[in-house]
Amino acid sequence: MHRHHRARRGQRCGQHTDHSGQKWITNGFWSHYATMAVRTGGPGAGGLSLVVVPLKGHPGVTMRRLKVQGQVSAGTTYIELDDVEVPVENLIGKEGMGMKYIMTNFNHERLTIAVTATRQARVALSAAFEYCLKREAFGKSLMDQPVVRHRLAKCGAPLEAQWAWLETFVYSMTKMPRDEADVALGGLTAAAKANAGIVLNECAQCAMLLFGGNGYTRTGQGEIAERLSREVFGVRVPGGSEDVLLDLSIRQLVKNYQNKTKAMERPRGSSRL
Repeated sequence: MHRHHRARRGQRCGQHTDHSGQKWITNGFWSHYATMAVRTGGPGAGGLSLVVVPLKGHPGVTMRRLKVQGQVSAGTTYIELDDVEVPVENLIGKEGMGMKYIMTNFNHERLTIAVTATRQARVALSAAFEYCLKREAFGKSLMDQPVVRHRLAKCGAPLEAQWAWLETFVYSMTKMPRDEADVALGGLTAAAKANAGIVLNECAQCAMLLFGGNGYTRTGQGEIAERLSREVFGVRVPGGSEDVLLDLSIRQLVKNYQNKTKAMERPRGSSRL
């Protein structure tokens, strides 16, 4: 299982529920089971529940692997459910709490993506840095060219800032109580994940440009730059697309600000110091 799939309404039939719907998802091709959000109630978030749905060889389940730009080992798969019977005991937690469970998990998923992307950015920039030290053009190394050093610096500075931010962020997450961290860090998690994708994009492009023609090939010295350039949108889209997360981060911070300032207000008629 990798992440949540959403199916259409589930119909209760004795000791099982019937589910129909479609979804494409990473790691689906390798999975024997999937955690799916299904509609067991009325409209809105309160009508969604999480269930464990059997996949491989289960009646009514069809899976087809998809070819994608990056993450070629992820087994991205298109899954179709046609009146798939799922035992009622496969319900996760309480009925109607599916959306809350999903949103709670998002913080950890987005943080994992942010850490992965930041490391990928460092690999791309490090490879370009090393290449520029040994590649010669016009009688001197690329690193001797001011424009090359400038380009490396423009990517290196935000990369170091992103990494330092993540270390501080992880420290806060491990020290704060779970309920407090979910509220205080939710918007910041979205921002950290979105910014990691932006930093990776800049570093991957920088590596491609500095490797030159070598960066356009899938073999040889520029292989790592070419490969990482194809991984960029595998970071910027999953776990919440970049624009969605940037918007979410501000909306969450506004909500937290309003709640904090309201809690600080004195009741009418109270004395002031």
